[in-house]
Amino acid sequence: MLPVGISNIVSDRQGVLFYTVSWSGDEYYTAKICRITEAQTPHPIQECIENYQLYNDIITPLALNEKYDILVTAVTDDEFESVPAGLNKTTLAMQWINRHFFGAGVTGHYRCHTNTGDILWIGGDRNLLKFKYNGQNLINNYTQPNDAGINFVLDKQKQIIIRPWQNMTDLPWKFVVSSYDVSTPKIKIRWNWYPPSSIVANDDMTSPTIDDKGTVYMSSMPLVFAIDNLGKTVWTSKLATSSEMKTFQLISYCIAMNLKRRTLYVVSGSPIFQKTKFLYFITAVNMDTGKVIKRIDVSMGSNKYITPQCPILIGEEMFYFSWLTGQYPQSVPFKIAGIKQV
Repeated sequence: MLPVGISNIVSDRQGVLFYTVSWSGDEYYTAKICRITEAQTPHPIQECIENYQLYNDIITPLALNEKYDILVTAVTDDEFESVPAGLNKTTLAMQWINRHFFGAGVTGHYRCHTNTGDILWIGGDRNLLKFKYNGQNLINNYTQPNDAGINFVLDKQKQIIIRPWQNMTDLPWKFVVSSYDVSTPKIKIRWNWYPPSSIVANDDMTSPTIDDKGTVYMSSMPLVFAIDNLGKTVWTSKLATSSEMKTFQLISYCIAMNLKRRTLYVVSGSPIFQKTKFLYFITAVNMDTGKVIKRIDVSMGSNKYITPQCPILIGEEMFYFSWLTGQYPQSVPFKIAGIKQV
């Protein structure tokens, strides 16, 4: 059999790792949930339990609800593209599958509220869902009519989400950033933020990230910006020149942040449809002022297209940047570079 689906890796506070993987072939399919202990030692220990109910033939989102020790994921369904499921973190046994609602799709995420343990996501039908830890649905209604966009950030201390989306009622589709109160069965709009004219018609915007003050950070090239918890612009900074934008067709890929050092890392680069003249870089930005601290070239000396991944920050010293080179059906090697934090 061949591997056909895999989840992201999640870690608990003790450094234990979890992931799922699926295989298919010869009219047979199966899946496993795996746990890795001693992951930071030279001799990690992996334990996997086979469970065909976990099968999914796409990239599968996986999240950990630490309040109730539940692993939340998505599994294949006959009627929906995927449906939500919960597993016991200790036994790795399936606790529930709810086949009445869409799960988070290939680009979706499950967000777990720190205080309540509730789980939120946007399903394949663009409905916002909110589940209790036991799989019971608490909310199910459109976040916005005629919209496009499934990425959002959850304020884990409050029952508030912030979400960028595109208004599909008129051409060109224009971006809006909205904040919603999700504390009751009927969600309520808190505020809308409208981007500057230079980026409002862009086709890309990073997933939002949020700090402990409730300030949200996003990027859509050539800008990076901060929005406070009342929907007001804190600052806006420019990351590339007009010439660079025209030559390299730059887009924003993602944002990572170091809360202790108050530093954002914005990954920018050429899109997949760019044929020549590629540029990739990470910009370090002060979270309080928007001042550009440093621009780090990550083109790696190659004049070819790469698929950048979001940096992983380890402590205060390093971050790890990974990327794919080449395009299917050619070999697509995965590479990682360690870069010193600013």
